[in-house]
Parts: sequence; C-alpha cells; structure tokens
Amino acid sequence: MSRWKLYDHWYADLPGLSVGQLRERRAFAARRAGRAAARGTGRSPKAAREWREKLRAVEDELLRRGVDQAG
Repeated sequence: MSRWKLYDHWYADLPGLSVGQLRERRAFAARRAGRAAARGTGRSPKAAREWREKLRAVEDELLRRGVDQAG
C-alpha cells in the first residue's frame, strides 16, 4: 500500500468512510490548512487552498449524509 494513500484517494474514499472517520479527516484537513497558511512557517497559499478544498469535500459528504458537523 502506498504511504500516501490517504492523499492519493482522498476524494474517492469519502463515501466509504464512517462518520467518525469523516470527522477525523475534517479535523486533519483543518489543521493542515491552518498550518499551510500560518505566519512564520513558510506559508504556502497553494497548499492551504488544496487543504481547504479537501476540507470542503469532507464537509459536503457530512452534509450529504445529514450529519451534524458540530460533533
């Protein structure tokens, strides 16, 4: 298995994940987006934008399932 499978198949994996796994991915993507945009850490606007897109994809999947995103 590829070391980068999480990243390679991010969007394709979303429908098959449990709600708990989706929430974990949402938190992970939010952290990565924040770090990519943070001052003093070698900001990367492209990386921040890509992680925000991944975060939106997870949130869209949660909405599609009708799951409260606050939890």
